[in-house]
Amino acid sequence: MSLPVIGTKRCCTKTLGGPSTRAFCVPEAVVQASPRHERILLFLAVALMESLGIHAQVTTDASYEAVEGFVVAPNKEAIIANWVRGDGMWHVDVTGRSSIVRAFTNAAGDVAADSIIEAPTAGQRLRALAHYLDLPWTWLIHRCGQLGKYGTSGLIQSRSRLVSAVGLDAACSYVGALPTDG
Repeated sequence: MSLPVIGTKRCCTKTLGGPSTRAFCVPEAVVQASPRHERILLFLAVALMESLGIHAQVTTDASYEAVEGFVVAPNKEAIIANWVRGDGMWHVDVTGRSSIVRAFTNAAGDVAADSIIEAPTAGQRLRALAHYLDLPWTWLIHRCGQLGKYGTSGLIQSRSRLVSAVGLDAACSYVGALPTDG
């Protein structure tokens, strides 16, 4: 399982000029084979994106596994960011090239049509994602609330200068503030 690119709402909104979408391909076999901690990290990555105004969509259709990571403002611009299959090389780009943006817009539309977490609110989408990832919703809310309140910097130590506890703390605070009943 690969984790998505995480940025700030200001960055995406400024770069893409408005609301954006992040589509994920997470086949059932990947969920079943992934340890709980990986599923929790994926959930928190999606929660951070949702907290920043990036609408997440999830498909189980394995034909989307080869699509690069992207965030798209439909029919405008796309941020392409990926380190998967890149031999450790990070790749990030912003494009307004119509053929590429159209391809990503179409992919996001296809995923949206069958998204397994589609719902009107971010909280409802996250609850559906937690269910799909076999993560207990009430426990997530409670534990994230605790971590959001106290912070995670004393619990984790990044191996990369590009990763900090700031995003994790923000995601935990966001999830911890969601209602357990909806």
